Amino acid sequence: MVPHGPRYVSPQERAEQRARILRFVFGVAIALPLLFAVVMFGYSDQAPHWIRVFAINVDAFFGQPVLALIKARAGG
Repeated sequence: MVPHGPRYVSPQERAEQRARILRFVFGVAIALPLLFAVVMFGYSDQAPHWIRVFAINVDAFFGQPVLALIKARAGG
């Protein structure tokens, strides 16, 4: 049996892979803080009802980390 060497990766493939990784990293770096801000606003009394419902559902999906942070900060 002949061993196979490493697969040749063209410069174009390497650039596409790097672009995919950077797009993912920047997407996470933008989406998570934005989602966190929306959920924090959703717990305020100034938020519309649909944002409150959305924020509570999203926070519950992740185990209520935002609500725990708010309670810890409020001292209760």
